[in-house]
Amino acid sequence: MNTDPPNQVPDDNKTLLQISSSLTNALNTFGASSPQYQTVLEILKECLRDIDRDKQRHAASAPDPDMLSLAMGFLEIAD
Repeated sequence: MNTDPPNQVPDDNKTLLQISSSLTNALNTFGASSPQYQTVLEILKECLRDIDRDKQRHAASAPDPDMLSLAMGFLEIAD
């Protein structure tokens, strides 16, 4: 659910606050069993899943400290 331009870092907190506000408004206006509330709730769940997936991808792409240490050792040997 990231609608930011490719070169702009998404602001997850801002997005979550907007969805939370919409969820509260839907609850107060239509009630918890309304389609409006359920739709906003699903949007919130999807957003949270997207944030979790992004964090997992970022963690998976982070370099392994042991591998970095080994690579640095090879660089020192090459000097």
